[in-house]
Amino acid sequence: MSSFNEIAAREIFLNPGDIGCGFRDEVFGTLLGSCVSIVLWHPKRQFGSISHFIFPSTVSGYEANTKYGNWAFAQQKNDLIRHGVNLRECVVKIFGGGRMFVDSNINDVGARNIAAARQLIAQEGLVITSENVGGDGYRRLYFDVESGEVWVKFDWIDSDQEDKVL
Repeated sequence: MSSFNEIAAREIFLNPGDIGCGFRDEVFGTLLGSCVSIVLWHPKRQFGSISHFIFPSTVSGYEANTKYGNWAFAQQKNDLIRHGVNLRECVVKIFGGGRMFVDSNINDVGARNIAAARQLIAQEGLVITSENVGGDGYRRLYFDVESGEVWVKFDWIDSDQEDKVL
């Protein structure tokens, strides 16, 4: 198992709205507040895809943009097809959806993003194998495509939580 610093040094950083996909040598990293990442990993092929979406979906699917969960997941599925990877053979994980404004539950976009990710995955008949969602504040992720591990490092409000490898 690699160390946290070794994984972080190999990071390909994803901004909000980005999708990363690649084979075993890739490590994708991102920083999630209310945004959510869906991770799809094929263990035998050592291929993975990770999204970083900002909003659950567009109104009536109007704007084709991966900053929306429905479009991001569609792009991930297309990337799998393009690389000959069967979605049904993938391990599925979700992360993020933190509450960024602790004193307010109004319009909790993080909770809506989590619900959207779960719904998109369920619609494909897939099961989430691990998740780290909700809570207050943000988390830094590193997705190691070789092992399928996602390293979660907590920052800000939930900094008292221990870092995890899922």
